[in-house]
Amino acid sequence: MDLFRQAILRPGPPEEFALRTVQEAIKPQKQIKLVQDENQLLENILRSLLQELVAAAVQAGQKIMEYGMSIVDGESSQGQIPRLLDIVLYLCEKEHVEGGMIFQLLEDLTEMSTMRNCEDIFGYIESKQDILGKPELFARGKLVMLRTCNQLLRRLSKANDVVFCGRIIMFLAHFFPLSERSAVNIKGVFNTSNETKYETQAPEGISIDFNFYKTLWNLQEYFCNPPSLINAPGKWHKFTSGLMIVLNTFEAQPLSDEEGNAHNLEDDAATFNIKYLTSSKLMGLELKDPSFRRHVLVQSLILFDYLKAPGKSEKELPSEAMEEEIKTSEERVKKLLEMTPPKGKDFLCSIEHILERERNWVWWKRDGCPPFEKQPIEKKPVQGGTKKRRPRWRLGNKELSQLWKWADQYPNALTDTQRVCTPSITDYWKPLAEDMDESAGIEAEYHHKNNRVYCWKGLRFSARQDLEGFSRFTEHGIEGVVPLELLPAEVRARYQAKPSERTKRAKKEETKTSAQQAEENQIVTAASEMDNEGERADPDASVAPIDADTRIATVTISQEETPTPEDNQKQSSDTDVAQEAGQMEADTEAETGMIDGETDADVDLDAVG
Repeated sequence: MDLFRQAILRPGPPEEFALRTVQEAIKPQKQIKLVQDENQLLENILRSLLQELVAAAVQAGQKIMEYGMSIVDGESSQGQIPRLLDIVLYLCEKEHVEGGMIFQLLEDLTEMSTMRNCEDIFGYIESKQDILGKPELFARGKLVMLRTCNQLLRRLSKANDVVFCGRIIMFLAHFFPLSERSAVNIKGVFNTSNETKYETQAPEGISIDFNFYKTLWNLQEYFCNPPSLINAPGKWHKFTSGLMIVLNTFEAQPLSDEEGNAHNLEDDAATFNIKYLTSSKLMGLELKDPSFRRHVLVQSLILFDYLKAPGKSEKELPSEAMEEEIKTSEERVKKLLEMTPPKGKDFLCSIEHILERERNWVWWKRDGCPPFEKQPIEKKPVQGGTKKRRPRWRLGNKELSQLWKWADQYPNALTDTQRVCTPSITDYWKPLAEDMDESAGIEAEYHHKNNRVYCWKGLRFSARQDLEGFSRFTEHGIEGVVPLELLPAEVRARYQAKPSERTKRAKKEETKTSAQQAEENQIVTAASEMDNEGERADPDASVAPIDADTRIATVTISQEETPTPEDNQKQSSDTDVAQEAGQMEADTEAETGMIDGETDADVDLDAVG
């Protein structure tokens, strides 16, 4: 301990003597880093020394952070306690001692000090926040620092020490990352313990409307706990009626620019108080204060923003009637804020911007507080000390540039007739035929039939060049499309059509053809017999009987020329039958032409006669 007492009195930076002092204090330790037992021993020594210095400062009646300060050559030297903290902070930063030791000393110092001294101690912490926030120190002491700051906030008065509380909160916001869950109000709980007490009975000699006074301060009950308004229609009605009274009063008594400029808000920042006095005697003065009006109006906007906050369940959402009332009231509040001097429009824009950011935080918390810090990209060191230069291509990459060069070397490449060459069926299906040969010993997983692109291209080629093989796909699959001449004898027998099936198919086609010929012959024979009978019955007949016969022959011939729907169906079902039927129709037309010729000749002769 004596070694550290002498060390804090030495001039010069701590790096000149700090490590040597530690090595002398912990003998026979000569290493740079201490083990766990040695760290614990050193921590106990430093905490005891710190306690002695604080006690000496209190006995001397001096501030803790200024104890031991002296003036040498016109310059004031540092106090003993800040000097001790600097030495320990240097040792922790260089990892000579345990990294959390400095945080433990700061916690002990704040617990032993009064609130006036704690403000000076926290000033020292703020000046070292960049070093304390380094990853190697932050990981060791973040919980200790969080506990220290929370203890200070509990000891401070939320009404009288507002500025100091704000400094602590800002330090925590800088010290901890934004995604730290310990600093986030996940459930959105309101501080219902913050009660506002006001007078319930009117005092004597009051010059204001006491009912308005009670209505104004009663709004704080709802501002303190906005969730209570959602499922309680009675409370919501009381709140809206009270708020309308307050807004009507503010509109009836607008503030002039002179009254707004008389209260300079920037000058009052040092004496700013988060809570206003609730005495009824001050009601008249508070109504003329622009900051007081803004305080009430901003609270209203915060409440409306909470009720409209997204991501709530159906039970927490306001009803349609409430939404309309919220919209109407919000417009009136914004209009009053804009009318309140000084700089009403600028103040309203700032409040709207803050509320918009708050809605983003609400969404982030309800999504589970996902981390949004981007990790720094590690730059790989360049080998050899020289940075490799990326190749630059004329058209963006190597392939396009090479294609551009080929265009200069082969100007007729696109018009060459041999550029697109369709392979023959036998060449294309040879790999699959080899797979089908069992003697080749090719495993099933390596067969070409497993390649969908290969099979799809082969089916397209077969549909264009080999219809007979393409028709075998429905019965035998892709292996049936392979030309038979490529297959071995034992494999070829599986995909050849049986003779009995071919004979049956040929017999069916011949039966259909003979039936069609018989029907057409019967029709032609009937027409010729009718003509012959007419001529034998009356050879010297007049023109009228001849016309009747002519009409009959013409109708018969037209029936022969016009095919029936059954004939069309038969022709479309089989290609070979259609060809034979077409030949028969040609013969029939020839016969019909002869009959037409004879009939026309007869008609002409009779007409002349």
